[in-house]
Amino acid sequence: MTTSSNKILIVDDDQDVRISLFEVLSHGRFQVMAAENVTMALEMVADNQPDLVLADLIMPDGTGLDLLKKLKVMFPDLPVILVTGHASVDTAVEAMRLGAQDYILKPFQRDAVLETVDMALHSQRLTPVTSVLAAARRKRGGSQDKPIVGNSENLRKIMIRAKSVASSKATVLILGASGTGKEVFARYIHNESDRRNGPFVALNCAALPEGLLESELFGHEKGAFTGAVVAKKGKFELANGGTLLLDEIAEVPLHMQAKLLRVLQEEEVDRVGGSAPVKVDVHVVATTNRDLAEMVKEGTFRQDLFYRLNVIPLKLPSLAQRPGDIPLLAQYFLEKFSSQYNKELKRFSGPVRRYFLEYEWPGNVREMENLVERGVLLNDHREYILEDFFDEVVSESVVEAPVPQWQVSEPACRQDDTQVMQPFTDNDDVVPLKDVERQMIMHALQKTDNNRTHAAKMLGISVRTLRNKLHEYRTLGILR
Repeated sequence: MTTSSNKILIVDDDQDVRISLFEVLSHGRFQVMAAENVTMALEMVADNQPDLVLADLIMPDGTGLDLLKKLKVMFPDLPVILVTGHASVDTAVEAMRLGAQDYILKPFQRDAVLETVDMALHSQRLTPVTSVLAAARRKRGGSQDKPIVGNSENLRKIMIRAKSVASSKATVLILGASGTGKEVFARYIHNESDRRNGPFVALNCAALPEGLLESELFGHEKGAFTGAVVAKKGKFELANGGTLLLDEIAEVPLHMQAKLLRVLQEEEVDRVGGSAPVKVDVHVVATTNRDLAEMVKEGTFRQDLFYRLNVIPLKLPSLAQRPGDIPLLAQYFLEKFSSQYNKELKRFSGPVRRYFLEYEWPGNVREMENLVERGVLLNDHREYILEDFFDEVVSESVVEAPVPQWQVSEPACRQDDTQVMQPFTDNDDVVPLKDVERQMIMHALQKTDNNRTHAAKMLGISVRTLRNKLHEYRTLGILR
């Protein structure tokens, strides 16, 4: 938790910016110091180490990146946030690579500055992976929006680009396979923009019949068609001052694409049956899982509309393309649904962790979310096993392979699960592991009157694994 004892150093050659940041941060919350260049900042840090540094990107005697490099040598754990009015994706990614905690765009808003500073100070005591999960947990507790969970470089680069264009009017086209989180990113763009207090309106273009799409987009006047008993605003008008998400934009029919293009260009809509256009101020974000460039070649999507939508393209990676985020997402969904359904928070078994990392996830993040929810509801073992998530038979090689180390904090064992392992001594009779395994299986079968399902639950393995082990023992002549 941040307190008034947290010291923050502002580094900026612009006096107005220093004063503005000082006023935002100093009102009873932080002890604030200020430096006007890199040299002065290094001297102040050496004399009185702050808890956090906010540094401008461009200064007379160096850059914020130069200062960042030197501070990371002097104090590796000191969080640094860059403040800039000239952000580029490459610069932001380079800053993150060098160890910057975050960055703030000028002109900045008071709430955005305080939120970024609070998160940076909170994350100072956490590992990078734990930090990602902690941020997602806070997001889950305070908002209905789904957080973006991940720490991979390709995901972070897209988030930086999305944040850098969030407050612009440039149309954003989010591309990616089903389940990669396109709508989540659209909401992230809205929440990071200066329109965050305005409406966020979403329309699934594939969910409406062609006859209703025009009315839903642009609205209609009373009596415009049969059934139009009252006037109705369309999604563009409802999103005025905010963000409009056009989900599955590729499904808009050709004749409607021309009308949509006109709205994007003129920033005004013609209601169905209306007599005069209505001005709108909307940031449009479109999504699709289809190849629009190929559709242009085929003549099923207008080239001019494609160019108008494709101003800022964001290509979301599949889950298989960011395997390092799989443990983070799995743990996040496990905690989410355990809490939602008031279930005990258990750990994933070794085979589950192995299979999650090896599985291709054709449905991406959405598939994982649905599978983990199912597992939380169905599990009645001491930990989560493969059969809680998958109906299909899993390769036995998954069960026999070494257990991978997931870089997430797993729930602690319950008190009654804890076993104390004594070290071996020279006089110990060491029993082969396979013999111990066989003895445990036989004991479990004896305790359950040869009920394989109950025995497998007692052992914490799948029925298939137990069946294969028994087959192996029969083949070796150990079991009749």
